[in-house]
Amino acid sequence: MARPRKDQALDIRARAITETIRLLSETDARDLTLARVAAAVGCRPPALYGHFRDKNDLLRAVHDAGFAWLYVEKLDVCADTQGDALARLREGGRAYVRFALENPALYRLMFDPPPDSGLDVGPFDSDSDAALKSLGFLRAGIVAAQREGCLPGADPDDIAFTLWSAVHGAVSLLLQGRAPATETDPVVAAEAVVDQVMAFIAATRATTPGGSDA
Repeated sequence: MARPRKDQALDIRARAITETIRLLSETDARDLTLARVAAAVGCRPPALYGHFRDKNDLLRAVHDAGFAWLYVEKLDVCADTQGDALARLREGGRAYVRFALENPALYRLMFDPPPDSGLDVGPFDSDSDAALKSLGFLRAGIVAAQREGCLPGADPDDIAFTLWSAVHGAVSLLLQGRAPATETDPVVAAEAVVDQVMAFIAATRATTPGGSDA
């Protein structure tokens, strides 16, 4: 087995996370071994222990990397939706859909990890801020929509949980083949859920007595 060159050595942690994400699409997390990850990275197993205490520590790193990746995907939509809170929420939801459906194994690890993976603490209850940043992005979008007259008087935290639950539920059902969707393309089907939720939010926009936007 070829050892990584010196100029590669500092990348072992990042490469191990990347290779684990790839391997999870081929192997259940419970069956994945550090030896297999090391082989994919191109190093010996002991080299991984300099970066991860054990397999569960690696899975935690992959779990957090998944939420960091999701957060970046959401940030990318901001540049194209400046000044339009509803568009930001909609495109953020669509980015979430694409991320989940294009990375199903990683998504399962993030939200439904094996019971013996050491990920029994929920992503929003852990010390890592990766998941909290994604939730914060959603909440900020809701607050911005409220400034534009939508969802008057609603608790942003309650709405954030409701929206995340709706999109997560749609994606999960599609990944399990359990969704009663007529659309054969899962991305289109899930994005339709996002669009419907956004229509509900837009309908709450406060109006003047004459019927026009305030």
